[in-house]
Amino acid sequence: MRRLIGFAVPVVVILLWQLVKSTGLLPYDNIPAPSDIWSSTVDLAASGELLTNTAHTLAACLGGWALGSVLGLLLGLLLGLVRPAWTYGMASVEVLRALPAISFVPIVVILLAQTVEMEIVIAAWVAIWPVAISTIDGVRGVNPVHQDLARTLGLSPVAKVVKFALPTALPKIVVALRLSLSAALVLAIVAEIVGDPAGIGYALVEQQQSLRPAAMFSYILLTGVLGIVLNFILVWTLRFVPGARQAAGGADDAA
Repeated sequence: MRRLIGFAVPVVVILLWQLVKSTGLLPYDNIPAPSDIWSSTVDLAASGELLTNTAHTLAACLGGWALGSVLGLLLGLLLGLVRPAWTYGMASVEVLRALPAISFVPIVVILLAQTVEMEIVIAAWVAIWPVAISTIDGVRGVNPVHQDLARTLGLSPVAKVVKFALPTALPKIVVALRLSLSAALVLAIVAEIVGDPAGIGYALVEQQQSLRPAAMFSYILLTGVLGIVLNFILVWTLRFVPGARQAAGGADDAA
């Protein structure tokens, strides 16, 4: 029932939006009616522009997210399992992750120019920290009994990670992957707005400067739809990963 109400709310909002525009109660020309946004979306899709920009942004987002997630996992395992790394490296990690991700954009633009590689690096940067911190918290929370068992069995460091550290950290890593994916999408679009003349972010600026609010709203709504779809696909995929299904399902229910 709650899900049904959740779907009904945006439908009601769209209908009211269309009503106030049609009756002239909302006189602002720069706020288009939903019907105009739909027409603009159809035109953009028919021209191929919508697909091209979406594909560019998705490639940068997913590439950066995958890179950042792997680096975050490795960094988290290093800091969580190796005491000297924790002692001497954690302070630097706290400083770096506290930096606003958007402030990192101009630096990367200078280093890599207006390229898709620039977008990938920016998306990776913002994806690293949730995964790294969650991995650190997870592996440091391994049950002491399991640690004693690993020592008794004489397990290698790799075996300890596979059998105890990763299964313990997995629920937190799953949540971090969802958060980092959303952040990677946002930062990829921000990078396109600031520097890369391609993708959804660039199209947003282009439509705004061309005084085409309906097309601009089309891309804004597309961004929201992409976020929902990517999250759904990730949660669905994680259900097939041993040990991650419960965490993915629980996070989905909470969301």
